[in-house]
Amino acid sequence: MGKEQIRKDVLLVTNVWTGAAPFFYEGQEKSKGMPAFNNVFYKILDDDRIGTIHVIVWQPEYVISIPPKYNKKIQIYTVGERSTNLFQKFKLIYTAVSLGVRIVQNNSNIQQLVGFGSLGGVTALISRKTSVPEFRRLYGTFLINEISEPKWKLFLKHPLEYLTFSMKGKGLIITNDGTKGDIVFEKIGNKDLPLHFLLNGVDKNIATNIKRPKNISLPDNFMTYVARLDPWKSQHLLIEALHCIHTKGLDFPVTYIIGAAWDKEYVARLSMMVNKFGLEDKIKFIYGLPIQEVHYMLLHSDITFSLYHTSNLGNVFIEAVQLGVPMIALNDTGSLDLIDLNAFFEIKSNKIEVIEDAILNLLENDELRHQISENAKKFANRTFLSWEERAKREIDLIIE
Repeated sequence: MGKEQIRKDVLLVTNVWTGAAPFFYEGQEKSKGMPAFNNVFYKILDDDRIGTIHVIVWQPEYVISIPPKYNKKIQIYTVGERSTNLFQKFKLIYTAVSLGVRIVQNNSNIQQLVGFGSLGGVTALISRKTSVPEFRRLYGTFLINEISEPKWKLFLKHPLEYLTFSMKGKGLIITNDGTKGDIVFEKIGNKDLPLHFLLNGVDKNIATNIKRPKNISLPDNFMTYVARLDPWKSQHLLIEALHCIHTKGLDFPVTYIIGAAWDKEYVARLSMMVNKFGLEDKIKFIYGLPIQEVHYMLLHSDITFSLYHTSNLGNVFIEAVQLGVPMIALNDTGSLDLIDLNAFFEIKSNKIEVIEDAILNLLENDELRHQISENAKKFANRTFLSWEERAKREIDLIIE
């Protein structure tokens, strides 16, 4: 009879990501959204190699209330202070690191640290003080916009993210989502920190798991833009382009802008634009739609859009390609160069007239939309891993 496998305890340091809020705040066993985190996190919970999971939650907005099923499996700790200046920011980092060190010292079976997002900087410091191996997981980065600045300035402005790149460790996974984390790593990464630059996975059965929206009367033809409403997602570009089409006396399908109302000021700005242009009947906003219903609308769209130049190779882009939705996507930084050009409609500029021309081109060419759809599905099937495969790869890197 073989020896029983000895489970290792793990210390995780994480934010409560938007898609994980139901698990941490509402005690729901499953959360939807943020698949790059949830697909890995839930598999960690059920991994036979792992015993107790100690979780430091960084600055939770509400009282933590995890599902009762996991009360014995998970031990929760919080770092709740808010930092408003540089001194308080570094004090908070010190507090989190000190807490992590105490947890490791009081639990001798902790054999692995994992830092999610820029909190990999916290686990790197805990590892330095305890010698426990640690792994980091970044969901993209915006440091590419500041990478030409001196390193000391980057550190003072973004201390944890800088440390996530610059301290040696067991490994770092960065999502290849268009934010150019590989280039940032070349500039400030530690040569003793193995980099894994990975695409997200996708639900290969996404088309069979859709649900028609219950409370939306959908027309036969419509377009979609699926992304949270945030200025850098650039929904305003689409509204302006559709306005230009409208002013020329040309028609276009009803267009649904679907996503979480992330930035209230931006949401108000977009609504004012639609009202100003008199497009209330042609451009509609949908907030908080269940993901299966989002995927239904995405699948049945004549055209969908991805018009932001940072982080544009994320989940929605991958899901749209997997579903074979004709998509107009901005590729002004080269971040979409690994995608076959016949799998989407590429534009190289975010100028309104360029977007307008692309929309009219696709709307008037049924055959082109069909070709893009078929090419996208073929490309997705040979390129993207299922989330099961992708999550397993990530967990094996982290745990083994």
